Amino acid sequence: MLFSIVMPVYNSGSYLREAIDSIIDQTINFEENIEIILVENNSTDNSKNICKEYATAFPNNIKIIYQDTPNVSLARNNGLKACENSEFIGFIDSDDKISLNAIAKVLKFFENHTDINLAVLPLFFFDNKYGEHSLNYRFKSEKSIVNITDNYSAIHYHIGGTFFRKKTIKCMGIAFNEQMDFWEDVLFINTFLMKEQKYGLIPDAKYFYRKRKDEGSLVDTSWSKKNRYTFLLINGYGEMIKRSLEEYGEVIPYIQCLILNHVKLFIFQKNNNLVYEVLNEIEQREFFNELHHILKYIDEKLIVNQNMKTYLKEYLISFKRWGYPVNRLIELGKLENEKIIITSWKVDKFSIELTVSFSNEESAINDNNNVYVSYGRKYIEAKLINEKKQKNIVIWGTTVRDRKYSSYQLKLPLGVIFFRFIVKKDNDYIHLQKVNVLTRLFKKLIKI
Repeated sequence: MLFSIVMPVYNSGSYLREAIDSIIDQTINFEENIEIILVENNSTDNSKNICKEYATAFPNNIKIIYQDTPNVSLARNNGLKACENSEFIGFIDSDDKISLNAIAKVLKFFENHTDINLAVLPLFFFDNKYGEHSLNYRFKSEKSIVNITDNYSAIHYHIGGTFFRKKTIKCMGIAFNEQMDFWEDVLFINTFLMKEQKYGLIPDAKYFYRKRKDEGSLVDTSWSKKNRYTFLLINGYGEMIKRSLEEYGEVIPYIQCLILNHVKLFIFQKNNNLVYEVLNEIEQREFFNELHHILKYIDEKLIVNQNMKTYLKEYLISFKRWGYPVNRLIELGKLENEKIIITSWKVDKFSIELTVSFSNEESAINDNNNVYVSYGRKYIEAKLINEKKQKNIVIWGTTVRDRKYSSYQLKLPLGVIFFRFIVKKDNDYIHLQKVNVLTRLFKKLIKI
């Protein structure tokens, strides 16, 4: 067989047929070129029966490995051991699927690039969420090869849709960490990449990642587990740092970006309070201390260059410098770059009333600032609104954006097209972006 596809299976009976069929129905001949290694993790639903059904239908192409304990890393390791005669190994999860041309495109890539030993598909969401993964930007350039020492922001995480030359895995002697059920694929892939330094991009095929309606995947449920915190920092981030130091004598920018792009998940608003719910006080201190230690290896310039909101960058740099709790916040954002959002409007006979908010991404207005509105030759003080909907942005007890002065009400004569906010700060007048009323309202009407 040319390809072995390793698929761990655990309680995925509702989706398993779709995953397997997406491999059987490939444009490349399945029975001649592909085998599927189903690693059944002692499921309690009908997954075992489905595995048996397919193995019976395709006895030369589908193998079943049974293991007593549900463990995704062990399953993948067992699957790797069962790949005997194939040239290439790919990984597909049992609730996901691939486009029907995927394996043909992977084969063509490897045939055309004999020096590249890892290639990946772009990732698209389906089921309860649609769209593409943010890292798909890598596939939109004309380059089909990523060199991680040159293009260090082109990080890769996901094992699904990742294909390897089998002989290279064997030569390296690497395996999935069986103590981990989260980030174990990141560790495996990037241990491989630190040695290889290059990987391939296959833009004209797709990996479909299912976002379940019941949010039952390992990724979705991991936030409620203790090993998502300090254990991950030590065995995931810390291990990547250790291996980079061993391989290069430094933590290379690629590994720094890999960690940074993931660590920001901890401080997103929807996640950052969970540390207090999942961990006790002693465990919280351990987590914060370990995170402070990890961030010491991250260059602040890389944090500044990350694609994330300014207040997240400010918090991470402040945490890196001073640890937890963050009692003072460095300032990176410029008030003049703040986005201005029209949240509501009402037309009168001769005027239009607007409710306008600042996005609070770049900076924040405080008690020492006076805010004015300018339109035509008019220059008037802005009317502040105290909207209860606007909650402060808080990360681990630190208010990173105070929204007290974020919303204002304007009454403009009909016919006024442009206005702008002017903020008095430290005896200086800062002119914010000019707002085109007609353009903004037209965009909101289109959405409606």
